[in-house]
Amino acid sequence: MKRGVVVDSLADFPPFFKTSLPVKTVHFKVYVDGKEYADGKSITKEEYYEIASKTMDLRTSYPPPQETLQVYRELEEEGVEEILALHLPKRMSGFLSSLNEVLDKVKAKVKVFDVRTVSAGAGMVDAKMIELFENGVTFEDLEKKFWDIRKRVLLQFSVSSLKFLIKNGRIGKAKGLMGTIMNILPVLTVDEDGEVSPLGKARGRKRVIDMMVKNMVRLAENRKIELVIGWGTAAMKERAEEIKEKIFEVIGDKIVKFGEIRVSPTVASHTGPDVYGCSIYVL
Repeated sequence: MKRGVVVDSLADFPPFFKTSLPVKTVHFKVYVDGKEYADGKSITKEEYYEIASKTMDLRTSYPPPQETLQVYRELEEEGVEEILALHLPKRMSGFLSSLNEVLDKVKAKVKVFDVRTVSAGAGMVDAKMIELFENGVTFEDLEKKFWDIRKRVLLQFSVSSLKFLIKNGRIGKAKGLMGTIMNILPVLTVDEDGEVSPLGKARGRKRVIDMMVKNMVRLAENRKIELVIGWGTAAMKERAEEIKEKIFEVIGDKIVKFGEIRVSPTVASHTGPDVYGCSIYVL
């Protein structure tokens, strides 16, 4: 039985991820100053950051059902009979609710997972789920294994301002940080409920990075890890590289795979383009 996968544009896959399965992407819409783009289809990450860094008018929406249906139909046209669908948290978007309407029209057998994270975190969860699926693991067994995979992932990020998260209604459980004073910066995650949640705050980026590294070391507990760093605007790359240098300095012998990504436009439209962070998967 031929298998395939559908993901969405909020997932940033590790560059070291490979699969022989056909993988299709649902391209969310990003709007910059009111102009619509399909993330990863009609605008590249480089093009997005060039224009997004100059405005506060950023928003997103999920594509209409017909566009999403077409993604699933493409797999069916390739002879796929079982589809693993890995999508963004339900608490961040109405997309998963709208997906039911689409799947009623899909003949292939589909198993949908809310991966409860985004960006590099989603990329890591997706990669592990796809690897199992490619190796013949059933939908039933994937369901049993999902939470073990999700609990092994830690996504951390920081932003220069919470204004985009507040403006776009994605502040989640980080509401308590809304009064953060100048130079007190947040360390945020997407928790297992699929909501933006605070891990802490610190004065200045050096302490923010130190906090991120300590959180990774604590979760790893001396086990091997895969590490991905990511950034939005070019100015944030240096901060992401500082995370890399620090974590390699502390537990470099535990890092078995490393990669770098640029945060997807859909995610950056929620957080603001000035975002940077990291994600680990504990082996």
